[in-house]
Amino acid sequence: MIQTKNYILTKKDYAKIIISKRIKKSWWLYAIMIVMGLIYLPSFGKDSFSSFFVLFAFIYPIAIVIYLWVWAYSKGHEPIFSETKLSFDDNFLYFEQSENETKLSPGTIQNIVSNNDYLLLYISKGRFIYIPKNIFYSTEDFNKFSSLINRT
Repeated sequence: MIQTKNYILTKKDYAKIIISKRIKKSWWLYAIMIVMGLIYLPSFGKDSFSSFFVLFAFIYPIAIVIYLWVWAYSKGHEPIFSETKLSFDDNFLYFEQSENETKLSPGTIQNIVSNNDYLLLYISKGRFIYIPKNIFYSTEDFNKFSSLINRT
């Protein structure tokens, strides 16, 4: 069994992940809104529709980011911010968190998103497990982990 260092998903990292996912998913909507806002900008103040649309086009993306930031910091997410230790063997992943241990089969992983600093293992559409890449003691351990999760 291979064990890793303990790690914690911080609220700041969680907020960054949530916000970046939203921007990547809906970037085109925000881009269209800003372009349309720029188009209606010369008529700002001349009629109520143009004024409302320009304000909405520029404030809505900022409001979404603020909303997601506040949502990520809400108290309902406290369990995912506790210290976690990952260990794995040839068949299972074991997550130890606050005296609770979860056993996960690599076959339950639906999607893997890799970043420079971390991996997100999706076990359902909106639920992921955060794995920093720096928790492994050696590159050999990381390669074994990668081959295990990619066997699905």
